[in-house]
Amino acid sequence: MAHARKPQPQLDSLGTDRAAGVLLGAAVGDALGVPYEFAARLREDQQPQMIGGGLGPYEPGEYSDDTQMQVCIAEVAATGADLRTPGALDQIAAHFQQWLSGGATDVGSQTRTVLDVARRAGGAPGAALLEAARGFTAGNDRAAGNGSLMRTGIVALAHLGDAEEMAQAATAVSALTHPDPDCADACVLWCCGIRTAVLEGTFDGVRAGLDLLPAERRGVWVRRLDEAEAHPPHHFGNNGWVVHALQAAWSAITRTAVPELLPAKGSFPAQHLRLALEAAVRAGTDTDTVAAIAGALLGARWGCSGIPLQWQQAVHGWPGHRQADLVRLAVLTARGGSDDAAGWPSAQRMPIPSHSSRAFAIHHPHDPGVVLGNLALLQDGGPADVDAVVSLCRMGTDPVLPGADVEHVRVWLVDSDGNNANLCYVVDQAAREVLRLRREDKRVLLHCAAGQSRTPAVAAVYSHLATEIDPKTALSDLRGVLLHGWQLSAHAELHDAVHALATPAACGGTSPVSGPREVEEVRQEREAESERQVEFLKEKWAASRVRGLLLGLAVGDTLGAARGKLPAEGSLRAGVSTQLACFTAEGTIRACVRGDHRGLCHPPSVVWHAYCRWAALQGIEVERMRRRWVTAGDEEWPDGWLAQVPVLAHRRGSAPTTVAALSKIEQGTMEKPTTTSRGCHALTRTLPVAVAVAGNDPEYWVRQAREIAALTHGDPAAQSAAAHATVLLSHCLTSTPEVQGSLFVAQSQVRQALMDAIHALPDIDPDLSSRERVQLIKALEQADNHPADPKRLAHLAPDATAPSALFGGLYVAASFPERDQVGAALRFAAGAPDGDSVACMTGALLGAAHGAEALPVDLVSRHELAWVLDTLARDLVAQIVDHPSGGEYLGGWDPHWRGRYPGW
Repeated sequence: MAHARKPQPQLDSLGTDRAAGVLLGAAVGDALGVPYEFAARLREDQQPQMIGGGLGPYEPGEYSDDTQMQVCIAEVAATGADLRTPGALDQIAAHFQQWLSGGATDVGSQTRTVLDVARRAGGAPGAALLEAARGFTAGNDRAAGNGSLMRTGIVALAHLGDAEEMAQAATAVSALTHPDPDCADACVLWCCGIRTAVLEGTFDGVRAGLDLLPAERRGVWVRRLDEAEAHPPHHFGNNGWVVHALQAAWSAITRTAVPELLPAKGSFPAQHLRLALEAAVRAGTDTDTVAAIAGALLGARWGCSGIPLQWQQAVHGWPGHRQADLVRLAVLTARGGSDDAAGWPSAQRMPIPSHSSRAFAIHHPHDPGVVLGNLALLQDGGPADVDAVVSLCRMGTDPVLPGADVEHVRVWLVDSDGNNANLCYVVDQAAREVLRLRREDKRVLLHCAAGQSRTPAVAAVYSHLATEIDPKTALSDLRGVLLHGWQLSAHAELHDAVHALATPAACGGTSPVSGPREVEEVRQEREAESERQVEFLKEKWAASRVRGLLLGLAVGDTLGAARGKLPAEGSLRAGVSTQLACFTAEGTIRACVRGDHRGLCHPPSVVWHAYCRWAALQGIEVERMRRRWVTAGDEEWPDGWLAQVPVLAHRRGSAPTTVAALSKIEQGTMEKPTTTSRGCHALTRTLPVAVAVAGNDPEYWVRQAREIAALTHGDPAAQSAAAHATVLLSHCLTSTPEVQGSLFVAQSQVRQALMDAIHALPDIDPDLSSRERVQLIKALEQADNHPADPKRLAHLAPDATAPSALFGGLYVAASFPERDQVGAALRFAAGAPDGDSVACMTGALLGAAHGAEALPVDLVSRHELAWVLDTLARDLVAQIVDHPSGGEYLGGWDPHWRGRYPGW
């Protein structure tokens, strides 16, 4: 019979973590319960430990038949096999026979009998085993043992794509030795619980699995689950019976409270896994099996990262598997038998990140017995004088230091905000492992892939644990020695975790800045940054950067609107985004002039007036605009030199939201919006404000950028995107070429500027949400890990909205960061679903970083508004730096300036 199988879902980092925890969770539960099997039940004040012994006797951390048999299934499931098929069941049955003859350390009586009968019968292994199991069950009223439930977790991972298929596979694999209906039902319920935990991160799947049972048996299982939740695990003392085994495991899980997240007090939700497994072991009798059953579901819920590192280090068993092997089998199963693009989890060695290809080894500033390094160091042979390695990144299957007798601690820690379910717990665990190893007088190599974020984070928490040093000092000292690069600032969650773990006052993750001295330090840092930014515009190259920003947005707008296909000759038409950006730049200059002469100004209102002048030039409600703004009958309006530029009166596309907003009596504000749009023009027309952000008070002007976007676009997401775009651009404007260390690879100027901008956002924009920052970081990481991928660009920028323009432009600029790649970047950006807005943002970023000279000269020279943008750029710089028209009490050096830029 052919089986149609639905494909496995594509798991994200969190789902992969949870999948990796299934087999490992079962194994650690098994190994924890081994010493106490059929011994006296533990009291509540006794804490189970992996001390070995038991019925084996077993080594400390060694798992028993519960996990051994699950490994037999996993070896088949990890190939991507459909576990319902006769071929897969034959392979599993053959593995069971090989295990019984060559590796079993303990075997249940029913399992041994059935395997012996099937071996003597011959024929297809699966069919023979099933027939023997049915025969045993038919002649035995005690055939509902726990021997199939204990090995069922991996079956759930093999069929994540469909719950019905999973139920069929669970029933089929159980029936190889335990075909009793109670065994089948228990396996279906538990597999459903594991499947839901992996996909959704909850325990809801166990009860949801009731719908997968035959209707006549659902009621009894509802009562059984209710009973489990009402009584402690030891109430179900006959846990060799599959029903009591499930009830004891479910009781241990549901009746164990989930701890609060209080990092400074050592309290983490993921500790529920350890506490529940200990409760399962205390139930007594078949302790290893009950804990193995519970461990598979707990691992699926809390992930590999939620399993104590001490247990991960200790666990091992037939056929020579350790933590990494169990994770590999589980992840391959969840991925349908395939590795990811980097070859993980099967690769012997993981590829070295392109931005960290030079090896380094630096002594920890607070403990020379700890060496800080990166992945390249290990693949170059590593330091010869270490006794242990703590890896904070994915590793290959090869020994960490071939030929060296070193202890290797693997830590599940993802270098990306939003992708660590148990971040504080993992960082704390990793730092405590370093502390343990140092107390054992071992020299430790602590590393991640690049050594620029995870490594200093864990090193800082270790400093606090070992010396009680405060996190600010620890991070400062670490940054002082890690001259090769520092990316921790760009990872908000990881940075915050360090403070949450190492600052008592930050219990629960509150801000580490609490005392008056620290607040004053932050204020001084902001003032110093502001002064530095003002000075930037006085540099001889500043005008080129500002010209690059404005011309880059214009060329990108034009190229994107043409989908990258421009005529070989003739003038290039400006887009509506470019026209509006001209008036934003002019309005910003006018606002500064008004502030100089009147001491008080509201820039959004001045820019609103500029947009109304654009509307009048376009022929949009001209008389109504005149009545609104002209106070004297003979006054010329629209005023200012932009009104004399013919091209700005030409229709160059549609901006329906902007036009609709300009037609209102009142201008829109953040508090009282006149539209609900999040369209891209909120961002593209606001980009020139970045020059004021870079050259003046950043926090003030970012707020103005939000309000300028709100003039026409009421959706807060559009306003945030516009504000954050100006911060990214301001850092590109003020960035300097990469600094090449004597031993280390350089960081691209553009990428470093973008990272710095994201790091600076929380201080500059008080309205920034953590979700918005995570999205920016993810877009930057996508460019680092998967540059110039059209599908990823389409995913990041799927429509003509301001957030799409922001994330798409950020991704493209970081994918093409070099000066000679600007043309290629713009053409690639033009291929986005809304190519003009993405290319507009891309051109502005790269033009701001590299200057106007880096833009394609053939496009700039033919652009119909190039001279206008060039003039506005130079005048923006002049206004901010030199105040040509003077001020309220001081005369200026240009008597015509106020005529060019009346202070509306």
